[in-house]
Amino acid sequence: MSDKPQEGEVIAPIAQDFAKAYQELCERMKFRIVVSPTYIGRDDGTFSTVLNYTVGALPKVEEK
Repeated sequence: MSDKPQEGEVIAPIAQDFAKAYQELCERMKFRIVVSPTYIGRDDGTFSTVLNYTVGALPKVEEK
């Protein structure tokens, strides 16, 4: 058996490492990925949800 995760498999310590690295990158670059839902009307009277991804600047924090 291999310790390497299979494609699509999520292992908690790896996910935690990714989250920590992403947070550090956001703090260093002063940007983050922002997801905004948009609801699109369909022909049958229902709605679909579309997720729009953008890169947004982190708010500036004033030091006291």
